[in-house]
Amino acid sequence: MTDKRLDKLVRAFAKGDESAFDALYEATSADVYYTILMVLKDPSLSEDIMQDTYMKMIESLPKYRPQGKFRAWIKTIAKRLALNAYHERKKESPHDDDEGPLSLLAQEDGSEKRSELEELMRTLDEEEKEIVIRHAVLGEKHKDIAEALARPLGTVLWKYRNALGKMRRKGGAPDEE
Repeated sequence: MTDKRLDKLVRAFAKGDESAFDALYEATSADVYYTILMVLKDPSLSEDIMQDTYMKMIESLPKYRPQGKFRAWIKTIAKRLALNAYHERKKESPHDDDEGPLSLLAQEDGSEKRSELEELMRTLDEEEKEIVIRHAVLGEKHKDIAEALARPLGTVLWKYRNALGKMRRKGGAPDEE
């Protein structure tokens, strides 16, 4: 479905057309689900977060400005909710190292490597972590990250390079693309 068509559906739903929500859901649900699943690696929890994503979308709809970016906007909501769930889950079970975005970066099964990577990520501020995870783990383009964070592209690029530099100085970094 085209971005223009999605924006028409958003406007229709905002005006009370319930069938527009069904069409929006149908057009975006696969993207939303797989975005969440990439972070959580848990199909059941991903389905729960998917429902939360659409609830948050409905709640935040008055803030959305149709510009042909609905798919990116809802995927951003999904990623943030998934990352929040990942962090909550990590607090509840601190010994579960096999799940979450940082394990995707490690590419080795050793818990020593994972803890080393987690230590490197602790050297970053929250925005740098989000940029590194979005780019290196989720494979997002810097331009899309900039739009999602409402930051200039140059700032996102600088923060990404700066984060990699911090990680290198601390002891290593993920490979750049």
